[in-house]
Amino acid sequence: MGRPTNSSRSKGSQRSLSQLTQESSQRNGNGTDIEDHVNNLVRYFINRAGEHVSFKRTELRKNVLVNVGTQFQEIMNKATKILEEVYGYKILIADSSQNSAKEYLITNALPYKPDPTEYIPPNGYPEDANKVFTLLVLSHVFMSNNSVSDNSLYSFLETFGIDVQRRHEIFGSIKDCLNVLKNKKYINMETEQLSKKVTFSWGSRAEKEISKLEVLKFVCKMYKTTTPTAWIKQYQSVQEQMQANEINNVDEDGLTQNTQS
Repeated sequence: MGRPTNSSRSKGSQRSLSQLTQESSQRNGNGTDIEDHVNNLVRYFINRAGEHVSFKRTELRKNVLVNVGTQFQEIMNKATKILEEVYGYKILIADSSQNSAKEYLITNALPYKPDPTEYIPPNGYPEDANKVFTLLVLSHVFMSNNSVSDNSLYSFLETFGIDVQRRHEIFGSIKDCLNVLKNKKYINMETEQLSKKVTFSWGSRAEKEISKLEVLKFVCKMYKTTTPTAWIKQYQSVQEQMQANEINNVDEDGLTQNTQS
C-alpha cells in the first residue's frame, strides 16, 4: 500500500525525465509544445498521486492539457511511459466498462509489500493506522468471496473492538474511513435501492495494488489456521490475480487496462 519517495525512484532510473520527453518529441516531430505538455501532465499526476483519487479526461483537459485537441492521447501515452520508467507509477483506466466517462488511476508500479503484518508493531498501535484498517476490511471482503453485507463487515470489525457507531481511538470515525476507501477505489460500496443495505467488494485500485496472496497469508496467521492453499476459492482468486497482473493488457488508447479478478 505504501510507495517510495519520488527521489528514491528517480535515483534508480537510468533515464531522466528530460531525456524521455526529448525522445518523445523527436519521434513525433512536434517540438517543444508536446514536450511541455508531457512535462506538465507528469508533474500534475505526481503532485496529486498521494491523494489516491481518480482523474477524469475532462478534468485533465481543463486543468492541464488545454486546447491540445487530438494530441491528447499522444501526450497521455508519453507521460504514462515517463511516470512508470522514472517515478515507478503506473496509469490505469478505472472501470471504463462501467462508465462511459473515462477515468484514470495513478498507482504504484513497484512490487507489492512483502508482508502486510509489518504494519502492526508489537504494541498493537500501527504507525499508519489507515493501512491496518484497509487490510482488515479487504481481508474480510476477500474471505467472503469478494461480496459482503454491511452487517457482516460491521460484525467482523467489532471482533477487533471497532464499533462503526462509535468513534475509535485510533481510526476515528469508521464510516468516514470506509468512505475514504471508497473514494480512493480500494473498495466498492453498492446500496440496494429498497432496503438501503450496503454491499462491499474490492475496488479497482485494490485489485491492482494489493496482493491477495499476502492477504490470505495474513488471514492464516491471524487465525492461526491452515495454509493458503486450503482455502480453495480464495486461492483460485489469488492465482487469477497473479495471472492477470503478469499480462500487460493494453486497450485501444495504449494504456494499461485494469483487470478484475
